[in-house]
Amino acid sequence: MADMPTDATVVIPCFDRMALLERTLRACMAQDMPPGAGWEVVVADNHPDRLAAPLVARLAAESSVPLRHVPAGVRNIAQARNLGVAAARGRYVAFVDDDEAPEPGWLAAHLACLERTGADGSFGPKFPVFEGGAAPGWDPGGWFYTVDFGMARDEEIRPLDWWPPRGRGLGTGNSMLRAATCLPGPTPFDEVFGRSGGEDTRLLLGLAKQGRRYVWCPDARVHEYNEASRLTPAYMSGRVRRSARHSAEVRLAVSSNRFVTRAGTMAVGLAQLGVYGSLYLATGRAKYAVQLSKGAGKLGLAELEFLKEDR
Repeated sequence: MADMPTDATVVIPCFDRMALLERTLRACMAQDMPPGAGWEVVVADNHPDRLAAPLVARLAAESSVPLRHVPAGVRNIAQARNLGVAAARGRYVAFVDDDEAPEPGWLAAHLACLERTGADGSFGPKFPVFEGGAAPGWDPGGWFYTVDFGMARDEEIRPLDWWPPRGRGLGTGNSMLRAATCLPGPTPFDEVFGRSGGEDTRLLLGLAKQGRRYVWCPDARVHEYNEASRLTPAYMSGRVRRSARHSAEVRLAVSSNRFVTRAGTMAVGLAQLGVYGSLYLATGRAKYAVQLSKGAGKLGLAELEFLKEDR
């Protein structure tokens, strides 16, 4: 295995969720790859006490694929991703979060997709798993916890288009990028955004503006674990509000016309406030209150929350 060329590196940034990280690592170790394909797993440990090191050492002893631990500086997910990428040996770099468990065919599906299409990046769906076994009553279908663009296999994702939306919430949570075209220099992920959120979207939108091409890979599936603390409307409203604020800031950062971009974002935010606010007042349903948070975030009614480096 050590002499085999490395086709793909899986980078997993992590902080302190060791039980979930073990779930992710075991799923990555169990990938069903085609004969002759070489791959590895890199854990970018963002905790100052390097909590993942003992776990990685224990699992590496039983893994049939190379499994490495990389100390990843201060608490900053962009720095973790950057150091994981710097350690990667693969022609392609796949990203999965430490609360996501890929299905056995996940990595092979991404690899085949990029080889087949020649695209620069492929992205797949995320499906929720809930602590307690069931989705919350206010969102029985788990709609807010699911990421699925519903696009055809190999269909091009166009994250810069206002309409129709084609991957406007694009992130690296379940993705594979061509290292040569998508991960330039020592710090492809913006570490300023990495302390507040949106650093992955910042990179991906910037690359799209440069002409990089992304495609949808519905066969590359992961399952995201949601603890009980995530299952309330209050939690999801805060998450959606922050995400919308980050998205607005990222779009401004890559825009060629900041005035037009700001005006468009505010128009969409006002429309969302009007539509979902009316629906919430008429029905009292929590899902509309959560949707209302999208508009609030776009209008700047959510602070960019910067993490403290010593946390």
